[in-house]
Amino acid sequence: MIAAPNPRFQVSYSWVVSLVALVFMFALGSTSAEIKLTDDLSISGFLDMSSKTTTGGDDTEIGFSFDQFELDFHLDQDSVTGRVDLHSSPGEHGNTGIKLEQAYVTYALPESTVSGVSIKAGRFLSALGFESDEPTGLYQYSLSEGSPYPVYQNGIGVDINPTKQLGIYVALLSGVWDVNDTDIKDPGFEAQLALTPTEQITAKVGYAMDKMEDFSQSELNAWAQFTQGPLTLAGEFDLLQNWGHEGENGIHYLGMANVSLADMIGAPVGVTLRFSGISLDEGEEDDGHGHAAPAADEDGESSSSNEFTLSPSYSVTDNWLILAEFKQRIDKEETIIAVESLFTF
Repeated sequence: MIAAPNPRFQVSYSWVVSLVALVFMFALGSTSAEIKLTDDLSISGFLDMSSKTTTGGDDTEIGFSFDQFELDFHLDQDSVTGRVDLHSSPGEHGNTGIKLEQAYVTYALPESTVSGVSIKAGRFLSALGFESDEPTGLYQYSLSEGSPYPVYQNGIGVDINPTKQLGIYVALLSGVWDVNDTDIKDPGFEAQLALTPTEQITAKVGYAMDKMEDFSQSELNAWAQFTQGPLTLAGEFDLLQNWGHEGENGIHYLGMANVSLADMIGAPVGVTLRFSGISLDEGEEDDGHGHAAPAADEDGESSSSNEFTLSPSYSVTDNWLILAEFKQRIDKEETIIAVESLFTF
């Protein structure tokens, strides 16, 4: 974590970084490419804000907040590249601090030795999952119901890309689902096979496993995406073994459709429809990883949680997106309406 010991200084430092972002906003106009500082160094990032209304039964909560600011440094020295992401979001009592989200170095082996192989080491994002951890990689405001993906991890990963249609990834990690786990005595593993048979189709199958307190937790993740013109379709399935504190077994699933209406109505408007859910056999309401896993019924039978999302979006400029989300959590009888402003540079 990159933070000053003095909380007052920590907050002021965050405002300095945010001010830098605002300067970029006015200086860049409508470009969304990385900002090149030197031949070896460039930066990118985003500024995310939202308003959300949650209604469940007779209770209604309305909020407006700065969600996240990120500043990413990209270093490029031919066969060796590096990336450092700094992240700022409101924490406890609304205090905003700066954290190190990821930092890693990648070495691409010489083509004369072996083609399409690279090795990375440090703290980096998991390869598993259709939906991105960052708002810039999402088609809507929220993640899918009970999203089970690992997020950031410490370890060593190897990418093997013998052809444009085939990719293989393997990683040795100190912890799969807990980035604060730095004990390599019981390492975790992650692997993924990526297939791109045509320009329209991408399919990935991945597996992750980690030793928990007294059992091994695992996730088998598979998803496929089809893109043709303005239409994008995607489906995902996760098989979860020994999940959470009680070692539940279950599944996570997702179906999504996104369509661009720009050619139809002459405006940069898009619409996303998504249905997702999670089902576990038994256990506690908290899955132990900060995800919204459902609790089992009192009689120990399996339970499930599902949601349906409608999300229209409008691109004000190439790097400023505004979207709305209407989400119904079916089993929870909860309705969420959100509006998000996302600026990228």
